[in-house]
Amino acid sequence: MKKGIEAKIEYQEVIGEANPGGYQPVRFTRIKYKASPTAHIDIRQFQRGYDDEGEEAFYPTKKGFRFPEREFKRVVKKYALLPETYVHPLIVKKSFSLLNAGQFESAVLQAFKSIETRIRAKINATPEEYGIRLIRKAFHPENGPLTDSKLPKAEREAFCNYIAGAFGFYKNPCSHRDVELDFSSAFDRIVVASDLLKAIENANLMNKKNT
Repeated sequence: MKKGIEAKIEYQEVIGEANPGGYQPVRFTRIKYKASPTAHIDIRQFQRGYDDEGEEAFYPTKKGFRFPEREFKRVVKKYALLPETYVHPLIVKKSFSLLNAGQFESAVLQAFKSIETRIRAKINATPEEYGIRLIRKAFHPENGPLTDSKLPKAEREAFCNYIAGAFGFYKNPCSHRDVELDFSSAFDRIVVASDLLKAIENANLMNKKNT
């Protein structure tokens, strides 16, 4: 890339560092140039030195390289393992192939759809009961068949609001409009869905608690 273009940096941020605290750390920097439609990743060795005030400073050296962020993601993807061990296996099955394919909206949608279908099966809900209406019925703080009556009422209400709110905020937009998501934001939502699905799996029907 030409020096004139390189000088016109829109923004840059350090996203990682190897050998921190050493004399020659290697820094991973995300850089966006005004003339380029995509961000770049710069991997470069720095040298410790001192500024004009005598304060310790680190300066970039010529030892490094830069390439488009999409290529960086393509390369590291082969060596990065998704933490499948703590994500509910049903969501791994439904969402991870979509996540890896870059179909982020669909991955989130399938994760939260798993919540709805599991609740319906667990309380034998009718086809007319779906979405937030179904969730609030299942976890109603007073008589919800999946609510935990051992918890204080305030916590039962909080969980009902939490699961209904997460479903409405994360799943519904993906169902009704295009939502701009990247890998990280989609994965964050999937982890929330996994946490909720585990809670649903652990919930006992109220009328079976004493049997």
